[in-house]
Amino acid sequence: MFRPIFQSLKSVTTWFAEAPWLTRKRLLVYPKIFLVVYALTFTGWVIASHGMVSRNGKPIGVDFQVNWVASEMALRGQPSAVYDVKRFHALEQEVLGQRTFVAPMIYPPTFLVIALPTALVPYLWALCIWMVLTFAGYSLVLRKIIPRTETFWPALAFPGAFANLMNGQNGLLAFSLLGGALLTLESSPLLGGAFFGLLSYKPPMGVLVPIVLAATGRWRAFFAAVVTATALAGISFVMFGAETWHAFFNSLAFTRHLIIENGEVRFYTMQTVFAGVRLLGGGIAAAYLVQIVTAAIVAATVLWIWRQTIQFELKAAALAAAIPLVSPYILYYDLVVLGLPIAWLALEGRRSGFLPFEKSLLVVAWVLPLLCEQVGRSTSVPLTPFVCVLLLAFIARRAKMAVVERNRSISRSPADASAEAG
Repeated sequence: MFRPIFQSLKSVTTWFAEAPWLTRKRLLVYPKIFLVVYALTFTGWVIASHGMVSRNGKPIGVDFQVNWVASEMALRGQPSAVYDVKRFHALEQEVLGQRTFVAPMIYPPTFLVIALPTALVPYLWALCIWMVLTFAGYSLVLRKIIPRTETFWPALAFPGAFANLMNGQNGLLAFSLLGGALLTLESSPLLGGAFFGLLSYKPPMGVLVPIVLAATGRWRAFFAAVVTATALAGISFVMFGAETWHAFFNSLAFTRHLIIENGEVRFYTMQTVFAGVRLLGGGIAAAYLVQIVTAAIVAATVLWIWRQTIQFELKAAALAAAIPLVSPYILYYDLVVLGLPIAWLALEGRRSGFLPFEKSLLVVAWVLPLLCEQVGRSTSVPLTPFVCVLLLAFIARRAKMAVVERNRSISRSPADASAEAG
């Protein structure tokens, strides 16, 4: 009676464990279909818009408006006003239309240094240039990781990148800086540290960086990151004045209370453990407690991986996969950072063979930026933390296997090696 059920369960388990459906042909064809759909979606969205404002009352490249308006205010000699919500929104309405919704500036003044040139040209031109440059950086990093053309297509069509382009977000810039740092850290610690320092404009992305660099004794990279971040802050101080930094620090309470804790940005849009607890009905104190405990466990796991003598790609993948788990504020488009562990795990699988369930997990992580918001909205289930925990666990599994294999090879006696050679 139960035999057919067991056979069906076995077939389903095998289907997920071995992923025979993930063929080379599909890896070539499906991403191109996604790219065509992206292009058609974006084109239709622009055509249906009225001037610079889309049909739902939001500007084209909705989050880019923050970059552009903040830069415009700074060029008008009002940099500290970017953290005044009423004055900031008034300018948003003035330059982008009365239907524009409130999108406050929450980035530190260091981001103003990076974004300032965007206001030198009209909004739509600035958005196009921003999209081209940040996507070019994203593509360059991926090409360095994935030199093979057939495996480059899935990386190019990653939904996390499309989410950033549709929103005019800066996640592709953060991806480029983080990826550039990890790609150069071993060969050029100073350059890798400088990339990490530039990432300081987006603090949630770099929470673990100083901890990892210090704990593993990468002091050249550590001090290069500190010097770069300090220099960037110093430039912003000279350009925009102490009052801008004072206004930024005063705005942090607003950001924490209204946006993070009380869901002004919907909890199903935020992709963190903190937001997951809130989405499930937990209180603020419980959410912070679970977030802190999770971050501590994740940090310990990442540090263990980084302290092992294993291939650096696994260490880099672990750091990138941990980012959505250690910060209380990561949005769905920030999941573009998962493109790094997906790429490195996929390469490791091609090199040494995929482990059970690994290919299926990579597919789930790949589509996650498309699914997480819809799943959270309809089911109140926070999908991203579960996927990221599994991703980090799979990386730790590979790291453990590499450590065991290395210890086994070290423990082999010369006589055993000679016998095997013979």
